[in-house]
Amino acid sequence: MNQIATLKMSEQAVVDHDELTRVLIRLDQNDVEETFMSLIKSLTDHLAMAERHYNADDLTELAETMTLVELIAGRLCMTALSRVAVDVIACCERHDSVALAATYARLIRIGECALREIWDLKRSYI
Repeated sequence: MNQIATLKMSEQAVVDHDELTRVLIRLDQNDVEETFMSLIKSLTDHLAMAERHYNADDLTELAETMTLVELIAGRLCMTALSRVAVDVIACCERHDSVALAATYARLIRIGECALREIWDLKRSYI
């Protein structure tokens, strides 16, 4: 009974590479990098805004910001991030602070992984 289990919190980012390729091909090739970078910046800005709302315990604003995160993540084909943003919204609507804490922590882990992955993919696609 002297052993203590340690859980390593890690998430695998899920970026749908095939769908992202289709999205980028449909864009005007002169505007691909600008559009792509604009979406990434918007996502990071909204994640930072969500952090402020979460820390202020402003669930209404957090849910509204998560709606935008879901949409932007969807456009960037970040399927896991988009799904977890919906889960955060559900926690906000239920005013479930325990579930929100866990779900929001997961959102941050997935967001960091997804942004890292999408940044690496940027080098390949653009």
